[in-house]
Amino acid sequence: MDCKVDNCKKIAQDVPVVLDYICDDCSAHHAKVKELLTALEIPYKVNPMIVRGLDYYTGTVFEFISTDIGSQGTVCGGGRYNNLVSEIGGKSMPAVGFGMGIERLIMVMESRSLYLGEVDKPSVYIAPLGDAQYKLAMNIVYRLRQKGISADTDIVVRSLKAQMKYADKIGYKYVVVIGENEAATNTAILKNMLNKDQREIILSELEKYF
Repeated sequence: MDCKVDNCKKIAQDVPVVLDYICDDCSAHHAKVKELLTALEIPYKVNPMIVRGLDYYTGTVFEFISTDIGSQGTVCGGGRYNNLVSEIGGKSMPAVGFGMGIERLIMVMESRSLYLGEVDKPSVYIAPLGDAQYKLAMNIVYRLRQKGISADTDIVVRSLKAQMKYADKIGYKYVVVIGENEAATNTAILKNMLNKDQREIILSELEKYF
């Protein structure tokens, strides 16, 4: 199905579409992925013909494709594999990953005049207090990363206490806490993880602050 030869494409054009046969949970997960991509204004195209060559994938698979480096534009490919860790003897752990062509990635970066070295920059962890604030947190993380600021947020539905512990363990310099009231009033609590000071900030001006 993923064959690039023209004859293969002709043979595969009438095969059943995999998206018509996935389970309800997989369908809901796929819809959530698309919803978040749309919220972040990240362009994507659903391609039901993508097939990964290994059988441990358990959900959505993907490819990152660049138009800057010619016909061989696939920079990386991967997907969700929730059972892999337990299959090789570890504890049950959901996971997502990919294989990447380093040379192709460097070619893309060079084509866009991106800096290849390391720079010291602020690091921020966005801590949503509930599922209703998750989409907002993802949007903020994306905007900060676009400005060259290292940012991350919760993806496994942790409590605030667990998120703070995680942010401290990883070494984030700042944590931004967003609850229902903060989202409604365009504010957030910014905590400095080094000196433990905290202050209220205007959420829409977070990029300017850093």
